[in-house]
Amino acid sequence: MAVVLTAFSLAAPAAYAAMNRSAATTSTQVLTWTAGDGYMGYTSAPATAVAGPATIVFENSAATGNTTGMPHTLTFDTSNPDYNIDVSLNLQASPSDSSGGRATAQVTLTPGVYRYFCSMPGHMMSGELTVTAAPGDDTTAPDVSASVSGTKDGAGDYVSSATVTVSAS
Repeated sequence: MAVVLTAFSLAAPAAYAAMNRSAATTSTQVLTWTAGDGYMGYTSAPATAVAGPATIVFENSAATGNTTGMPHTLTFDTSNPDYNIDVSLNLQASPSDSSGGRATAQVTLTPGVYRYFCSMPGHMMSGELTVTAAPGDDTTAPDVSASVSGTKDGAGDYVSSATVTVSAS
């Protein structure tokens, strides 16, 4: 049996695509890391984020558990090609600094994994931030249809050739 594919169309109207993009959230996400007295890990750190604009907040204050006054840094690794290397970030915060141990930065994250760390003499704490694609990407399945035409025998089987028409939008 020969099958001939006569039509296949995947068309997303421009207006629909534009509507999907404009429906995506335009607010900036806030990602917060905190440090305390510990030198083996941050007190808290986000594990995931969504691609796009983000405000990075790094707090290292008495409120987050730093009673020793030790400064900490939050640095994104831009030297290891196994990770995203497109965001250069190096924030330092200390309970005694002029901002009370709070530093912020505006960044734009891309899908993938960022490695971050804080290094101090003899110690290094690190982690990973996984970034997923931004909402608003078209993830709706298309409407599809298919039809077959041709000559059938008495049992309903196609004889000779049949034409299959498939469409999607």
